[in-house]
Amino acid sequence: MVNARERAVFYSPLNFVRSAQDALGRFWLDGLHDAESFHDREGPCEVRIRFRKLAWDSDFFHVPVWRIDFIEWTAGADADIQQSIASAITRLCKTLAEQHGRFYCFAEIPSEDLRVLQGLGLAGLRLIETRLTYFRDDLASFNREPRVAVRPATEADVPNLREVARVARNVYDRFHADPFFDERIGDEFLSVYAQNSVRGFTSIVLVPADDREPDAFLAADVIPDYAELLGWSVGRIALTAVASPRRGWNARLIAEASYWMKSQGAGLCYITTQTTNRAVVRGLETLGYRYGRATHIFATQG
Repeated sequence: MVNARERAVFYSPLNFVRSAQDALGRFWLDGLHDAESFHDREGPCEVRIRFRKLAWDSDFFHVPVWRIDFIEWTAGADADIQQSIASAITRLCKTLAEQHGRFYCFAEIPSEDLRVLQGLGLAGLRLIETRLTYFRDDLASFNREPRVAVRPATEADVPNLREVARVARNVYDRFHADPFFDERIGDEFLSVYAQNSVRGFTSIVLVPADDREPDAFLAADVIPDYAELLGWSVGRIALTAVASPRRGWNARLIAEASYWMKSQGAGLCYITTQTTNRAVVRGLETLGYRYGRATHIFATQG
């Protein structure tokens, strides 16, 4: 297969760390060892699709949910490569339909992987969402004044946070932008995500610390897996949601999460949002976060 390692760099969620791009690409490829493989040899180029079933998502939505992780091919002209990718995707979806009847399949593709993006379009997959990742790689020097009081969420906060996740709807995220998902199911998915984050799915959930209902939260992780590659752990902001009584708290929570990650020894923090989420982007830039990467979500179903 052609240039797999070179292209894998763009798939790493940290590909903006220029000093370690090759290592990050290899690390990301190594993570595909347990993915399923679909080989297609009927087009001008041989194509291999690496994909996996998402068990939790499948159970929640009551339909098999598959994610395409990576696509590789043998040498060929651009037009042949794109057509071969499209043909392979079409045959994979036919196979999934034969095996499961109804299914849902999506892929997150970096902007740099043009042949794959064009191949998915030729196969008829629809563009659902375009994402931006912002980051700070100097958390040791992070400073924002004035500070605000926050605390870790507790089980007692769960009903409020579930409702916040429902009402703070982002019509441009994948679960609301894709017509495959009923709007109420998309709301419930994020509601359950908030609940499970408090119960240990993420490292911490921060909420405003005062006598009022939280009405805003931020779920975050510290990921130690990158420490050997980068020399420090990595922080990730997984989800934020703010109800109208706490308008303006998104940036405040991100700032306090940055302080918390700094206290946990993380040297870098990143967050992904939609290109349409201008308020979040402005807040991130005000906090000194910088653009890191862009990706596109494509999906189809049977």
